[in-house]
Amino acid sequence: MRNYIQITENLKRALSRKEQVSDQFYGQLEYAIGQSKLALDQLRELVITKGFPDKDSEILFFKQIKPEVYSQMLYFQAVFELESVRLRTDTSVYAGKLVEQQRQILAYFAEHQVKVQYYRCGFTHLDEKYFLRDEGEIPVQLRNHIALLDEQFFTWHDHTFSLIKAYDLLLDYIAHEILKYAPREQMNAPQRKSKLRWTGSKVDLVELIYAIHASGEVNNGHVKIAELTRAFEYMFNVELDTSQCWSRIRGRNKPTDFLDRLTAFLRQRIDKFFE
Repeated sequence: MRNYIQITENLKRALSRKEQVSDQFYGQLEYAIGQSKLALDQLRELVITKGFPDKDSEILFFKQIKPEVYSQMLYFQAVFELESVRLRTDTSVYAGKLVEQQRQILAYFAEHQVKVQYYRCGFTHLDEKYFLRDEGEIPVQLRNHIALLDEQFFTWHDHTFSLIKAYDLLLDYIAHEILKYAPREQMNAPQRKSKLRWTGSKVDLVELIYAIHASGEVNNGHVKIAELTRAFEYMFNVELDTSQCWSRIRGRNKPTDFLDRLTAFLRQRIDKFFE
């Protein structure tokens, strides 16, 4: 597998030099797309001519190596399209396009939650079904899918994994762009105050925030602690020092003290309901 991995390493080095190729972002994107396509073609040629020594190697390639390259091409192509919109329209139209693209990605993650979970959790129990070029494993309804036209170089879900990786990158890019191009009046607009007040311990609230973040249940895991903290601060009219509270949580004998108490409270409520 050394030759396959070498191609991915070469691509990483090539992409790291894209700022040196052109002073224009558009030119950098064209270069990145070209280099990604070149690497993908090189991988295909190796697969067709050399193949794989065993099933594990084939699964490794279609589950990790190819998506590493294919996702880069998909990502830079998507950014190229967004940049095209930015250059030919005004700021408000571009900002709207960013929000719409973000919504579509999150909708895709929600619609394909099982596949996304398989990817994020590193599951392996369906690897032979997902990542071996066995025509019998590809559902009939997907036979004519564009990603499967070249069945010597595609498996059922290497395209899915590539798309998830590309979307992860694209969400980060869109988040930064939204901050740059959101209407100034919208960013400065006063927010309505919540009528709720957090009357418990701030450490307990931070424990809850970190638990929710660790679960990955908000924005399919694409949210930062700072963003969640701001949301809870707004909702409960409280100011939190997450770093200080997190240090206290980690230093406790029972780090999940508040969550354990919440579980006990819920069980009491459930027991009373059935009395």
